Amino acid sequence: MATNEEHALARLLFKCKAVLSNAKAFQDLFWDVMKAKHGQDFATVAPQGKKGDGGNDGYHTIEKHYYQVFAPVNPRAKVPNAVAKLGKDFLKVMEQWGSTSAQGVLKFSFVFNDKYEGAPKDIELKLDALRKEHPGISFAQYCCRDLESDFMQLDPAKWDGVLGTPVPDPARIVSLDYSVLGAVVLYIMSADVAESDSRLDLPPGLQEKIALNGLSPANAVLISNGALHTGHIEKYFKANSVFALAELQRYVVGVYEAAKTAAAGNPPEDGTPMVDVVFRVFRFTLFPKNATTATVTAVDAVIGYFFEACDVFDPNAAKGLPGASP
Repeated sequence: MATNEEHALARLLFKCKAVLSNAKAFQDLFWDVMKAKHGQDFATVAPQGKKGDGGNDGYHTIEKHYYQVFAPVNPRAKVPNAVAKLGKDFLKVMEQWGSTSAQGVLKFSFVFNDKYEGAPKDIELKLDALRKEHPGISFAQYCCRDLESDFMQLDPAKWDGVLGTPVPDPARIVSLDYSVLGAVVLYIMSADVAESDSRLDLPPGLQEKIALNGLSPANAVLISNGALHTGHIEKYFKANSVFALAELQRYVVGVYEAAKTAAAGNPPEDGTPMVDVVFRVFRFTLFPKNATTATVTAVDAVIGYFFEACDVFDPNAAKGLPGASP
């Protein structure tokens, strides 16, 4: 069984491969993941002379699920091309594959290498129009986050075949921050300042959660300020896999549990409430080495996000006690 660190490294290697792959290289990556996931139930389709591939780059023979792949070098600049290709290729699939009773079409997915920039709205609007025209067919947009999710759900023994290289031993890598936390912090630090990515008010119930946990006013301000920037985190996870969010939550909760243990073994002598000691240890542990003010702001955004959305604190502690989950 792969360790959490090996999962994180495998995800990082996959992301690099997906972002660097264009055209046929990305189609090959998609084929490798599908064949590893579905085995003989997934069939690839190579172009055949003037007939091409009939709008079909591969299909699940049992589910009658057809895929068309589009992987431009600059995805944002090619969205209009993608929308046009989507419409034309679906018509080809219906003409060349849908009319055959042995095949038929029950599902159609447009595979778009968005390079983790997020699913384009115009493609989704086109798919929605097709849903209305063909109510008996299920349509979906399939981007990097979806391909990554399928990859991460594979048996780890199949990772090397998809990546084309073995996943390195994490114990041999001592200076590389390959964690999801590091990726999220870097994303927040480099994100453009946009009103839509920051809250204009605090999320409902946040102050009640802070009060229930008994945190000091100073720590309450840190959490509140962090919560105002959680729009960046939400935007990051919209373009990344469910695994990434689960991995970050696992890491943050693990740091909090370790902070509780550390604080219990060294109780404060100055009368500081234990819950504030735990929070301080927890927060400082999340800081990377040589943290800057910008880094601290990003880490506080992560804390604010999980305090609001996922309850970092102990869900089993009795209400009103330090570490209790609201």
